[in-house]
Amino acid sequence: MTVPEIIGQVFGILSTVMTCISYQCNTKQRILAVQSLSVVFICINYALLGATAGLVLNIVCLVRNVIFYFQKEGSRFQLISGCLLAIALGVCGVFSWQGPISLLMIVALAANTVVLSFGKPQLLRISIFFTSTLVLIYNVYFLSIGGILNECVAILSAAVGLIRFYKKKER
Repeated sequence: MTVPEIIGQVFGILSTVMTCISYQCNTKQRILAVQSLSVVFICINYALLGATAGLVLNIVCLVRNVIFYFQKEGSRFQLISGCLLAIALGVCGVFSWQGPISLLMIVALAANTVVLSFGKPQLLRISIFFTSTLVLIYNVYFLSIGGILNECVAILSAAVGLIRFYKKKER
């Protein structure tokens, strides 16, 4: 592993730490702010590992987080902006294409963006099983250790959240 790749791995692990911290936040704005820092770290990770599609698409996700941060909950524009951002992810994915592996990131991040725009946490938790699995495969391909850890944590956290809120609903 080269020095830039090692530095990239450190940023990937920092991204995972920030993602874990974001799960402890209790407002949409705080979650998005902390996750935006996580996205910056994963962008650096992807840049240093040569994962161009991951870098470019996560820059769009950073823009998405800023837009969603300032958007009013439940506004009609929320879904429209989610769909427009998903289209932007598709276009950026074409321009950063690195072969079929790029399709995993394009589909995962576009789907995740649309689901985020619905503002339904349980739906997001369900979608994470699909989207994080695709990103996990992408991270394995580029050997992004932090990215792999991040998606494993996301899948596990989504499972815990689904079970916890399902049991709460049964009561």
